Order: sequence, then C-alpha cells, then structure tokens
Amino acid sequence: MPYTQQQWLHAAQQQPTLPENVPAWLRRFAEDCRTGDIHDLLNDKARIVPDKDADGHPPRYSAVLILIGGDPEWEPKDGAARGVASYPKDATVLLTHRAPTMRKHSGQVAFPGGGREDQDDGPIATAIREAQEETGLNPESVEPLAIMQPIYIDRSNFAVIPVLAYWRTPHRVYCASAENDWVEPYPISELANPERRFRVEFMQWNGPAWKLGNLVLWGFTGGVISAMLQRAGWDQPWNDSDRVDLFSALKQSDNGEALGQMHRDFTHAGPEGGAP
Repeated sequence: MPYTQQQWLHAAQQQPTLPENVPAWLRRFAEDCRTGDIHDLLNDKARIVPDKDADGHPPRYSAVLILIGGDPEWEPKDGAARGVASYPKDATVLLTHRAPTMRKHSGQVAFPGGGREDQDDGPIATAIREAQEETGLNPESVEPLAIMQPIYIDRSNFAVIPVLAYWRTPHRVYCASAENDWVEPYPISELANPERRFRVEFMQWNGPAWKLGNLVLWGFTGGVISAMLQRAGWDQPWNDSDRVDLFSALKQSDNGEALGQMHRDFTHAGPEGGAP
C-alpha cells in the first residue's frame, strides 16, 4: 500500500525497538541518538528544516543509513578514555562515493540513502531500501537503533533523516547501481584520526572535512560524522582551526563534483545559507 508523507513523518517520530543484545560499545551511543537532538552538535542554523525554501517550495524528505559494524563481543574497559579505547578496532561505517554523473550531489562521499517513496512506511524503510539498491546490502543483516532529527540541505531543498543501525552480520557490499562508483565499510579509527581532519570554508559557511585517500569527505555527511564521533565519545583532539577553501580542496581531489553549479548554488543561497 502507498504511504503518504504525513504517515512517513509520523513514523519518523517513533523510535524502533532497541535490541537487547546491542553491543556494549554501541549501546550508549544508540540511546543518546534516540533521546538527543543532533542539531545541538551540528551547531549550524542553516541545517534547521524550514517550512519552505527561498523559492516557496516545501522541502523534500529523504533518509540515509548510518550503518555501524564491529565486533559484537568487544567491551570497553572500565574508565576507558574517549577515542580509540571506546570502540573495537574493526568498527566501521558504510560510505559511498556518488558518481560524478549523478544529477544531485554528484561526486560527494555520502551515506547510502535517498528520497522517500510511496512504498516506504517510514525513514527506516527508505534508508534500508536505498542502501540495498546502492550497495547490495541485505536488509536482514541490519538492526535499526535510532531515528534522528531531519537535517536541511538548502541547495537541493532536501530534509534528510539519519537512521542509525548496527550491521549484525556483515557481508560483501558493492556498487549495485550507477549511483555510486565506490562503496566501503570505512574504519571509524580513520575517521577519528586527527591527521585526516580539517575544515573547509566558503563565504561565511565552514564545516568539518576529511581526506580519505584522494577523496574529500565534507558537507552534510561530514557534519553528521563529526556529530557522531562527538556523541559516541570516539573523537580525538584535532586542529579545528586548520581551514582550507572548499573549492580549492575539491579541485585537488578525485571527487569529481560539479563545482561550477555548486558555486552558483552557494552564491544564490547567500552568506547565511549555502549549507551543502
């Protein structure tokens, strides 16, 4: 049966049942995501979802899957410090690289995900369906843990709901559609590594970024990962004052983003907008 957007948004207010056997290293993070507001960590007013965009159009809703994998038996030691001591060495989060040929957010490193469809009864269904289509993910291997608040991307007028999940039975993933040209369960230890982190800026906007080989991770995904590391206690001190011009960083990367269109979109959004 088709579901309306109102039904989908109602489902976004209902947290999934938390499995009893959530890994010890992930449980507090999951509980915090269920009760906290991610905007407290994003600290970016341009990310608050408006009723309408500057042209009078209501936002379009979508969902992404933050799929965390790692040893279910691993437990942090009592009194473990923040950072690498608080998660297993094999902990990962599933990332993709959107093909440069895509119409929206081409060339960006991203979580699997996409727009709401009538067949989806809520954000969890959307996030898992999209991940299956993009990466060959087996839905039966996934345990949803939390639904977070919608986050706005003003240059595409999308309101994106992150869905946190545990990858109980990891398996091979791959580029299952033309949307992506790279899929990888990426090590959380590398995302927490201070040497990979910096900030990108354009006009009055700035945000966290990572160097992943020849790719640059930034924008919506970068903001969510930064918030995730903070909330989970997995972050390490890094040089937050190290800022690089966004377009210079992207020109030197292999992202393949549509820089001309992006520059026009940012400029159109104005100095107070432009949250990518």
